[in-house]
Order: sequence, then C-alpha cells, then structure tokens
Amino acid sequence: MLSQLRLPTPGKFLGYFDLHYGADIVLMSLLVNKCSGVFGVLAMLGGVKFSAIQFSMYFYSLLLFALLCHIAPSIRSRNPLSAISFAYITLLDALINILYTLLFGFSWFLVLAQKYHDASNPAVKSAAGTIDQHAGFTSPAYNVSHIAVSPSGQEAVAIPASAVVPESFSSGVLQPESATSILLIAAFWVVRLYFIIVAFAWARQVVRASATSIEGPFEGRNGGQGWQGKLGRALVGVGKGYWMGEGWIFHGGNKFRRDSGDRRRWGRRGSMEV
Repeated sequence: MLSQLRLPTPGKFLGYFDLHYGADIVLMSLLVNKCSGVFGVLAMLGGVKFSAIQFSMYFYSLLLFALLCHIAPSIRSRNPLSAISFAYITLLDALINILYTLLFGFSWFLVLAQKYHDASNPAVKSAAGTIDQHAGFTSPAYNVSHIAVSPSGQEAVAIPASAVVPESFSSGVLQPESATSILLIAAFWVVRLYFIIVAFAWARQVVRASATSIEGPFEGRNGGQGWQGKLGRALVGVGKGYWMGEGWIFHGGNKFRRDSGDRRRWGRRGSMEV
C-alpha cells in the first residue's frame, strides 16, 4: 500500500537536519498536543461538565500521551519496532484528528451562521446551540425550528430545524472568519502531512539499518521472537515494498536488493552501501 502510493522518503529534515532530529520534533509535538488529555481530566475533577465527544477526545489524548511517554526512550534509541510503531501512530492520530476537526468545525460554522443571520431565527439558534453545549451534539427529544398552531384547534405542525440548517451552515462557511479558520487549518495540515512523511522516512531508515547479513528486520534472532516479532512483521507487511524494497537477492552470504534499477548491498555489519 505504502509503496503503491509512492510515499516520499526525504533523506534530511527540512533539507538540512538529520531525520533523527526531525523524528524528535514530531514526537515532542505529539506529546505537547496530547497534554490536552491531562488538562481535560483536571478540569473534570474540578467539576467542569463535558459532552460525550469532548470526553472521548480527552480520554483518547490521555491514552496516547501515556503510550508515547512509554515508548519515547526506545524511539530515541532507534529501536526498529518502536520506530515503525511511532510512524503508524502518527498516521493514525492524524486520521482521528481529522474526524474531531470535522465535528467541532461543523459546530463552529453554525455559530458563525448564527452571528450573521437573524438572531431571533429559532432554527439557526437551535443548530448553533451545539457549541454552547461544549460541542456536544446533544439529541433533544424535540428538534424543531418553530411550531405553527392553528387558531381553529387543528393539530400543530412541527417544522424540523434540519430543513434550514444546510442554508445556515453554508452561510457560516462563507464568512470572513470562516475563511481565516479554513486557511489556518489547511496550513496546519500541510505541516502535519510533512511530519507524517518525516516519521515514516525515519522509521524506514531505522528498520532497514536493523537488517543483518543473514536476517532481515523482525526475522529470527533479529527481533523476530514473540509477539514483538509478530507485530513487527505485520507492520512491515503492510507496505513491504516501501519498508524493504521490491525483493531480496541472496549471494555469497550477503543480501542484495534492487530498487528503481539500482543495486544496493547489505554489508556483513548490517550497513547498507549505496
């Protein structure tokens, strides 16, 4: 999968620094980002009420923060399993953050729609109220914009607020504040995408450097025992063409591989000669 997508493999961080420094910066950025889970727990202990979505976000951040703190020493020591796990954690965290960004961004645009429309419009006010409830996306028993009651005693007709929410949402997206927010989010995700590329490139470098003259990464005595070996082989197997190249060729006790028409050799000490 990774090889089919042709994920870039930069040799330097920002074109100048070693990838190891780039991986350290990515790790520190994740740790700082996931500190929100710690503050969320402290806020809950202080009596602050959160919605289910907010609670899930803080709980996830706290778990990931603890996991990163646990594997941080082995990441810095260039452990192959920790390196490749760190790369996949970076990717998975980005995908989860996209989901949370969409959920909270939807509520924020509804708030802007409320600001630039008639504040007395019950439909917009009801929809934008989600952010007032800590972006909880609550599910009230009745979600209506207004109720029309006939003077003659006929049954009331309830008009759902969802009938007018799309128009309100689109108007909120088109506001100047929304454009600024979208640009900032886009810039943030460009940086996030580069961090993912750096994390994978560094992990690829560590995994390939761990190969020996007779065993590849996570094979045999080269970290292949137990559940750690199974996990390492599974992670490498997701995109083996990316991690190890298209194939291995054995010759005279050494390992050779071809990649894009070039021949590279693994030395007896496990170093790769290009």
